Amino acid sequence: MPSFDLQGHRGARGLKPENTLPSFEVALDIGVSTIETDVHLTQDCVPVLIHDSCLNQRVFQLTPTGNPTIPISKLTLDQLRRNPAIENPDPARFCRQDPSVTPLAQIYADQAGMHPYAVPTVSDLFALLEMYVGDKGLLAGKSDAQRARARRVCIDLELKRVPFFPVVIGDDFDGKSWGQLEPCVLDSIRTANLLDRTRVRSFDHRCVKILRRLEPRLAASVLIAETAPVSPSELARLADAQTYCPDYRFLDETQVKQCHADGIRVVPWTVNELEHWQRLIDWGVDGITTDYPDELAKYLVERNIEF
Repeated sequence: MPSFDLQGHRGARGLKPENTLPSFEVALDIGVSTIETDVHLTQDCVPVLIHDSCLNQRVFQLTPTGNPTIPISKLTLDQLRRNPAIENPDPARFCRQDPSVTPLAQIYADQAGMHPYAVPTVSDLFALLEMYVGDKGLLAGKSDAQRARARRVCIDLELKRVPFFPVVIGDDFDGKSWGQLEPCVLDSIRTANLLDRTRVRSFDHRCVKILRRLEPRLAASVLIAETAPVSPSELARLADAQTYCPDYRFLDETQVKQCHADGIRVVPWTVNELEHWQRLIDWGVDGITTDYPDELAKYLVERNIEF
């Protein structure tokens, strides 16, 4: 039986500032199955890991030149990286979030000449993963068991396309053929030789289908928010995706069974409460995306569920 997919949302957003090297490192320390993260494209065509379409002042410590109204697509990587992501956007919700720098993130940042909380690129995440399993991981105090798990971890990249607002990505994507984002992301994955351990997802299912056409070996998921489709599995098949990723509030046991009958995995997002973990797991979901992978990991161990 396949193991449960424990997905760390934006790394480990409940524990470290989101979509940052320290957040990814903590997720690896915990032993997640998958790191989920978000992808935008800079003006100089670099795929970067950031959720919002602009520099959110609640997340980033803006420099005097940092402008929260300018889209990421209008900023170069250098301009973007001048603003570290060290703020907690919701201290009441993320009361355990700690902005201290983790050891491997510091080693990597020193080597790359960047702030440990600067916006990372897709390639930075892949490089951190490679560093984690190697000698630098040992230097940073990672155990053999942690490094062994990290060799199997998957990366789930969410491409942040919003069709009505093309400036969000800023390329010439028309839903029929790829824009600049898709080949840039694929190039990063291929360069790292991680096609077998990387998945792509998007709320724009056309993007998912195009990526699968560009690279059939790449696993894919469709995202759904605030709706319950008549046939989730058909929705996934139309995008040539293998996984259905719904807002957990719009999922029930019937949908899970329907997807499984049609060979589609189900991995809901973003689930942080014990009562919801229990219900979803009882329904047989294939994984869960959470801000607190440490707590979900403990719960899975208590229930003797492998991940």
